[in-house]
Amino acid sequence: MRIGLVVNHSKPLASAFVPDFVQWLAAQGCRPLLADTAARALRIRAFAVAERHLVSRTDLVVAIGGDGTLLRAARLVGARETPIMGINVGGLGFLTEFSLQEARDGILQFRRGRHVEEHRMLLKCRCGKRTGYVLNDCALNMGASGRVIEVLVHSDRLFVNRFVGDGIVIATPTGSTAYSLAAGGPVVHPTMQAILLTPLCPHALAARPVILPGDAKVQLELAPGSEAATLNLDGQTRWPVQPGRPVVLSRARFCVRLVTPQNKTCFQILRDKLKWSGSPV
Repeated sequence: MRIGLVVNHSKPLASAFVPDFVQWLAAQGCRPLLADTAARALRIRAFAVAERHLVSRTDLVVAIGGDGTLLRAARLVGARETPIMGINVGGLGFLTEFSLQEARDGILQFRRGRHVEEHRMLLKCRCGKRTGYVLNDCALNMGASGRVIEVLVHSDRLFVNRFVGDGIVIATPTGSTAYSLAAGGPVVHPTMQAILLTPLCPHALAARPVILPGDAKVQLELAPGSEAATLNLDGQTRWPVQPGRPVVLSRARFCVRLVTPQNKTCFQILRDKLKWSGSPV
């Protein structure tokens, strides 16, 4: 079995964990592959490959870092739908659900075909000739001027509203616990098919988050005379947006196959990460 490792080698825990983990994978009869930049940083030359070849040659992609590392792994996987397993050596880690202590058992369960897998929807984003995909969210934010923007929102060609404020977040259920949640959006079960629309600091207090069907086609367009804006895709790719250049978002035709721990539910993760204090007794 070939296992590709996408590593945030700037994390101290990653630099301590990965060399031993690579040797353990090899001892289990796996073929670990590591992007050449990370391999050089961690001094693991024997298993290095160019990052562009990392995903095409693997049966499982393991993201070692925080949620940003897993988002990068999802972008590398793209439409191939190679399963992704996240090992958390970062902060909150909503997506990187395996701890360092759970990582080896997770690999063994995957090899035996006894793993748990969730299919997470992605959004396809189009603006002019550009196309991108996101697992968490697209955020249309204020541009360099720092002045409010006016966003016209349509869903399946039906006018929704004109939002005036700092911008708007269009999120997947997976991304409901990220930027959208910080902006006051709802928590949505990550395996649902839905599109979340969350205004950012709207001038109208009545402008509230909206949950749309997963198969909706959403169009965002800056109103004539609005300031320019920036479209942030999963917080990792940025596109400039001008009035008259609509952004169209819809569910992607492929998904992310996310490997999750066997005995850990999404509600347990919410309780742990968000410090919920409720108990069943």
